[in-house]
Amino acid sequence: MMLQWLRQLFHRTPVQPEAPAHSAAQPAPEPAPRASEPDPIAALMPFQIRPLDSKDMAELLGVFREAIQVSAAAEYDQQQRDAWSQGQNYDSLISVLSEGDTVVAEWDDKLVGFAHRIRDYINMVFVHPEASRVGIATLLYQHLEDGARIEGITELTTHASLTAHDFFAYMGFTSEGQEQAERAGIPLTRHAMRKSLV
Repeated sequence: MMLQWLRQLFHRTPVQPEAPAHSAAQPAPEPAPRASEPDPIAALMPFQIRPLDSKDMAELLGVFREAIQVSAAAEYDQQQRDAWSQGQNYDSLISVLSEGDTVVAEWDDKLVGFAHRIRDYINMVFVHPEASRVGIATLLYQHLEDGARIEGITELTTHASLTAHDFFAYMGFTSEGQEQAERAGIPLTRHAMRKSLV
Protein backbone atom coordinates (compact mmCIF):
# COMPACT_ATOMS: atom_id res chain seq x y z
CA MET A 1 0.00 0.00 0.00
CA MET A 2 2.88 2.38 0.76
CA LEU A 3 4.37 1.72 -2.68
CA GLN A 4 1.02 2.50 -4.33
CA TRP A 5 0.65 5.70 -2.27
CA LEU A 6 4.15 6.89 -3.22
CA ARG A 7 3.53 6.22 -6.90
CA GLN A 8 0.28 8.17 -6.79
CA LEU A 9 1.93 11.03 -4.94
CA PHE A 10 4.71 11.36 -7.49
CA HIS A 11 2.33 11.06 -10.44
CA ARG A 12 0.07 13.70 -8.80
CA THR A 13 -3.01 11.54 -8.77
CA PRO A 14 -5.39 11.31 -5.85
CA VAL A 15 -5.01 8.36 -3.54
CA GLN A 16 -7.77 5.86 -4.19
CA PRO A 17 -8.87 3.18 -1.75
CA GLU A 18 -7.21 -0.15 -2.38
CA ALA A 19 -9.32 -2.51 -4.43
CA PRO A 20 -9.90 -5.89 -2.85
CA ALA A 21 -7.34 -8.44 -3.96
CA HIS A 22 -8.62 -10.95 -6.52
CA SER A 23 -6.41 -13.69 -5.08
CA ALA A 24 -2.96 -14.10 -3.67
CA ALA A 25 -1.80 -15.61 -6.96
CA GLN A 26 -3.13 -12.77 -9.11
CA PRO A 27 -2.66 -9.38 -7.44
CA ALA A 28 -4.29 -6.41 -9.12
CA PRO A 29 -1.74 -5.02 -11.64
CA GLU A 30 -0.38 -1.51 -11.28
CA PRO A 31 0.06 0.69 -14.35
CA ALA A 32 3.63 0.56 -15.58
CA PRO A 33 5.61 3.74 -16.19
CA ARG A 34 6.78 4.13 -19.81
CA ALA A 35 10.30 2.87 -20.41
CA SER A 36 11.46 6.40 -21.24
CA GLU A 37 10.15 7.69 -17.90
CA PRO A 38 11.76 5.88 -14.96
CA ASP A 39 9.57 5.69 -11.89
CA PRO A 40 10.55 8.74 -9.75
CA ILE A 41 10.11 6.92 -6.46
CA ALA A 42 12.97 4.53 -7.29
CA ALA A 43 15.44 7.09 -5.94
CA LEU A 44 13.67 7.01 -2.57
CA MET A 45 13.62 3.28 -2.11
CA PRO A 46 16.11 1.67 0.33
CA PHE A 47 17.67 -0.66 -2.25
CA GLN A 48 20.87 -2.54 -1.58
CA ILE A 49 22.65 -4.34 -4.41
CA ARG A 50 25.19 -6.82 -3.07
CA PRO A 51 26.94 -10.08 -4.01
CA LEU A 52 25.14 -13.38 -3.56
CA ASP A 53 25.44 -15.05 -0.16
CA SER A 54 24.79 -18.74 0.46
CA LYS A 55 21.92 -17.90 2.83
CA ASP A 56 20.06 -16.22 -0.06
CA MET A 57 19.34 -19.37 -2.05
CA ALA A 58 15.93 -20.31 -0.64
CA GLU A 59 14.62 -16.78 -1.16
CA LEU A 60 16.08 -16.60 -4.67
CA LEU A 61 14.15 -19.68 -5.72
CA GLY A 62 10.93 -18.01 -4.52
CA VAL A 63 11.74 -14.82 -6.45
CA PHE A 64 12.49 -16.88 -9.57
CA ARG A 65 9.19 -18.77 -9.42
CA GLU A 66 6.97 -15.80 -8.49
CA ALA A 67 8.48 -13.63 -11.22
CA ILE A 68 7.65 -16.28 -13.81
CA GLN A 69 4.20 -17.20 -12.52
CA VAL A 70 2.98 -13.61 -12.07
CA SER A 71 5.04 -11.29 -14.27
CA ALA A 72 5.09 -13.56 -17.33
CA ALA A 73 1.37 -14.40 -17.26
CA ALA A 74 0.52 -12.12 -20.19
CA GLU A 75 2.99 -13.80 -22.55
CA TYR A 76 3.02 -17.45 -21.47
CA ASP A 77 0.16 -19.78 -20.55
CA GLN A 78 -0.04 -21.70 -17.28
CA GLN A 79 1.51 -24.87 -18.70
CA GLN A 80 4.48 -22.89 -20.03
CA ARG A 81 4.94 -20.98 -16.77
CA ASP A 82 4.79 -24.19 -14.74
CA ALA A 83 7.42 -25.88 -16.92
CA TRP A 84 9.67 -22.80 -16.81
CA SER A 85 9.34 -22.09 -13.09
CA GLN A 86 9.92 -25.75 -12.15
CA GLY A 87 12.99 -25.86 -14.38
CA GLN A 88 15.12 -24.88 -11.37
CA ASN A 89 15.13 -26.34 -7.89
CA TYR A 90 17.26 -25.43 -4.88
CA ASP A 91 20.21 -27.61 -5.87
CA SER A 92 20.19 -26.76 -9.58
CA LEU A 93 19.99 -23.03 -8.83
CA ILE A 94 23.03 -23.33 -6.55
CA SER A 95 24.87 -25.12 -9.36
CA VAL A 96 23.94 -22.50 -11.98
CA LEU A 97 24.81 -19.51 -9.79
CA SER A 98 28.09 -20.99 -8.58
CA GLU A 99 29.79 -19.83 -11.80
CA GLY A 100 30.09 -16.23 -12.86
CA ASP A 101 28.82 -13.04 -11.22
CA THR A 102 25.58 -13.00 -9.22
CA VAL A 103 24.13 -9.97 -7.44
CA VAL A 104 20.99 -9.69 -5.37
CA ALA A 105 18.71 -6.79 -4.47
CA GLU A 106 17.40 -6.23 -0.97
CA TRP A 107 14.56 -3.87 -0.20
CA ASP A 108 13.86 -3.20 3.47
CA ASP A 109 15.94 -6.30 4.36
CA LYS A 110 13.90 -8.53 2.04
CA LEU A 111 15.45 -10.18 -1.00
CA VAL A 112 13.44 -9.02 -4.03
CA GLY A 113 15.61 -9.70 -7.07
CA PHE A 114 18.77 -11.19 -8.51
CA ALA A 115 20.81 -11.19 -11.70
CA HIS A 116 23.49 -13.54 -13.02
CA ARG A 117 26.21 -13.21 -15.68
CA ILE A 118 28.58 -15.86 -16.99
CA ARG A 119 31.40 -14.09 -18.88
CA ASP A 120 29.61 -12.26 -21.75
CA TYR A 121 26.20 -13.89 -21.20
CA ILE A 122 23.42 -12.37 -19.08
CA ASN A 123 21.84 -15.55 -17.82
CA MET A 124 19.15 -14.29 -15.43
CA VAL A 125 17.49 -11.08 -14.28
CA PHE A 126 14.48 -11.70 -12.02
CA VAL A 127 12.56 -9.33 -9.75
CA HIS A 128 9.69 -10.29 -7.47
CA PRO A 129 6.43 -8.94 -8.96
CA GLU A 130 5.65 -6.98 -5.78
CA ALA A 131 8.87 -5.01 -6.27
CA SER A 132 8.76 -4.60 -10.05
CA ARG A 133 8.89 -1.39 -12.06
CA VAL A 134 10.77 0.71 -9.54
CA GLY A 135 14.23 0.33 -11.06
CA ILE A 136 15.53 -2.81 -9.34
CA ALA A 137 16.11 -4.78 -12.56
CA THR A 138 17.96 -1.81 -14.05
CA LEU A 139 20.27 -1.56 -11.03
CA LEU A 140 20.93 -5.31 -11.06
CA TYR A 141 21.65 -5.35 -14.78
CA GLN A 142 23.88 -2.26 -14.61
CA HIS A 143 26.04 -3.94 -11.98
CA LEU A 144 26.57 -6.91 -14.30
CA GLU A 145 27.37 -4.68 -17.27
CA ASP A 146 29.84 -2.64 -15.22
CA GLY A 147 31.56 -5.85 -14.16
CA ALA A 148 31.76 -7.02 -17.77
CA ARG A 149 33.32 -3.72 -18.84
CA ILE A 150 35.92 -3.95 -16.06
CA GLU A 151 36.80 -7.45 -17.34
CA GLY A 152 37.31 -6.06 -20.86
CA ILE A 153 34.28 -7.78 -22.37
CA THR A 154 33.21 -5.99 -25.56
CA GLU A 155 29.68 -7.32 -26.02
CA LEU A 156 26.94 -9.03 -24.05
CA THR A 157 24.38 -11.57 -25.18
CA THR A 158 21.24 -12.93 -23.61
CA HIS A 159 18.16 -15.00 -24.31
CA ALA A 160 15.25 -12.79 -23.29
CA SER A 161 11.77 -14.08 -22.64
CA LEU A 162 8.89 -12.31 -24.36
CA THR A 163 8.29 -10.66 -20.98
CA ALA A 164 11.88 -9.41 -20.68
CA HIS A 165 12.37 -8.36 -24.31
CA ASP A 166 11.37 -4.71 -23.81
CA PHE A 167 13.55 -4.38 -20.72
CA PHE A 168 16.63 -5.62 -22.55
CA ALA A 169 15.82 -3.44 -25.56
CA TYR A 170 15.69 -0.46 -23.21
CA MET A 171 19.07 -1.51 -21.82
CA GLY A 172 20.49 -1.29 -25.36
CA PHE A 173 20.18 -4.87 -26.60
CA THR A 174 19.07 -5.67 -30.14
CA SER A 175 17.02 -8.74 -30.96
CA GLU A 176 18.52 -11.13 -33.49
CA GLY A 177 15.19 -12.91 -33.85
CA GLN A 178 12.91 -15.24 -31.98
CA GLU A 179 13.70 -18.86 -31.22
CA GLN A 180 12.13 -21.74 -29.35
CA ALA A 181 13.52 -22.98 -26.06
CA GLU A 182 12.11 -26.03 -24.31
CA ARG A 183 11.44 -26.81 -20.66
CA ALA A 184 10.09 -30.25 -19.73
CA GLY A 185 9.06 -30.75 -23.36
CA ILE A 186 7.08 -27.48 -23.43
CA PRO A 187 8.12 -24.88 -26.07
CA LEU A 188 8.87 -21.33 -24.90
CA THR A 189 9.43 -18.50 -27.36
CA ARG A 190 12.30 -16.16 -26.56
CA HIS A 191 14.57 -13.59 -28.24
CA ALA A 192 18.29 -13.98 -28.88
CA MET A 193 19.68 -10.52 -28.09
CA ARG A 194 23.05 -8.78 -28.24
CA LYS A 195 24.60 -5.51 -27.03
CA SER A 196 27.93 -3.96 -27.99
CA LEU A 197 29.92 -2.44 -25.12
CA VAL A 198 32.29 -0.51 -27.39
